Amino acid sequence: MATILHVDDQPSVGSLLEDALTRAGHRPVSAANVVEALQVLAREHVDLIISDDRIAGLTGLEVVSLLRRERNNVPVIALTPCARIEQAVAAIKAGAIDYVMKPVERQQLTIAVEQALEIVRLRRENETLRGEVMDFRTEHAAIPAGAVVLTSLNIDEAERALILRALEVTNNNRTRTAELLGISVRTLRNKLNGPRRIQVA
Repeated sequence: MATILHVDDQPSVGSLLEDALTRAGHRPVSAANVVEALQVLAREHVDLIISDDRIAGLTGLEVVSLLRRERNNVPVIALTPCARIEQAVAAIKAGAIDYVMKPVERQQLTIAVEQALEIVRLRRENETLRGEVMDFRTEHAAIPAGAVVLTSLNIDEAERALILRALEVTNNNRTRTAELLGISVRTLRNKLNGPRRIQVA
């Protein structure tokens, strides 16, 4: 179960989101504007934000920028009408993880939410893996030159598996996958070339 904050000043949309998120097994938290949203973020853990692309005169780009500046590790899904698709594009450029067209269809919303939460999980795995790599390098910094360290955790294989799962989520979009995992496309490509054992020099 994830805690999902939805930000929308239209009660009808808010009710729809509450119902859809609850039925999907998540805990919805509502806010009618950006100020209320920031108050929620300040007092509790939130896994995902769903926000209208225009609230109280702010554009999608401004809304997403404000939310991410305060809690830059919480992904945002932007809600936008078909007539304002340029706002959705602007929101993505500002850091939104995805967008959903209004009027909101329950199935489309559920898919977008599950994909976003999977990306959150992958990001956390990637951060954990990076921490393990740094700990491993620090721990074995004094090993003599040429020594080969074989561990039960093959870091390259674990990273490759993580990238392959992220590619599934992004429909094999390597640029998007690299962006979501916080690595370059070149690094992603190199890691996909095949796992190798780590040799500590």
